[in-house]
Amino acid sequence: MRRMRNGFTLVEVSLFLAITGILFIGVTIGVQNSIYQQRFNDSVQNFAEFLRSVYGEVTNVQSLGGGRSEKAIYGRLVTFGQQYKQNGEELEEGEESPVFTYSVIGDIGDTGAGSVLQSLSDLNADVVFYEANESGGGRLVPAGISQTYSPKWSASIQKADSYEPFVGALLIVRNPSSGVVYTYALEGETIEVNHLMFTANSAVGGSEGYNILRSSGFLDGSHVPHFERTEVNFCINPYSDDEGALRRNVRIISGSRNASGVEIVPDDESKCVR
Repeated sequence: MRRMRNGFTLVEVSLFLAITGILFIGVTIGVQNSIYQQRFNDSVQNFAEFLRSVYGEVTNVQSLGGGRSEKAIYGRLVTFGQQYKQNGEELEEGEESPVFTYSVIGDIGDTGAGSVLQSLSDLNADVVFYEANESGGGRLVPAGISQTYSPKWSASIQKADSYEPFVGALLIVRNPSSGVVYTYALEGETIEVNHLMFTANSAVGGSEGYNILRSSGFLDGSHVPHFERTEVNFCINPYSDDEGALRRNVRIISGSRNASGVEIVPDDESKCVR
């Protein structure tokens, strides 16, 4: 009579454990890839929403308040790649610069029929204002809102034609006369607001006549390269400085006047080189 076999052989157990391990590894990798993809999509969406929120702040007319009724907010300046912190100190080597956002304020009054930038220059628009003190002195302080933004999940904001960090500035402002919103871009260099403000205060204790935007030559267009109305392409890299990563393209269309001008570009239309 044949004896019945109970249990499993060592080969069978080993085979079962091997198959289970392979399945477990596959599921784990799939979950990790799914989490990574979700985080990447989240960082792209978050950056696009940040840009849209800036347009929302510009189109939602605000007054400065605080007893400064002679001034008005005309828009926002957004800088990328500043090499100085808000306290005027230079960034340490390898330290990533956040995106800075400043209010653009100016006098209230009538302007001529010139360009928006010229109108703002005529109204002494700037991202800082002079705050006097009781002793007769004063200092330059940021105008209204001064915020910082950094991409989520350690992603990087890069140029479209290379994997270098995006350096530049956006000037999103309302026409003082018509209220129409205009978008101007500066690429390749930025406005070192933190450094300029700190230097002005350190050198002369603040000057009521000092204007960062105009003295730097950006507001009146005398600086080359200067602000232009053009399409702007940002490339979000999930791996920070990895030059092999597939990047996503967030674009501000040329002539954008509101948040609808910010779009996440499909991969097959992306301007981000690989």
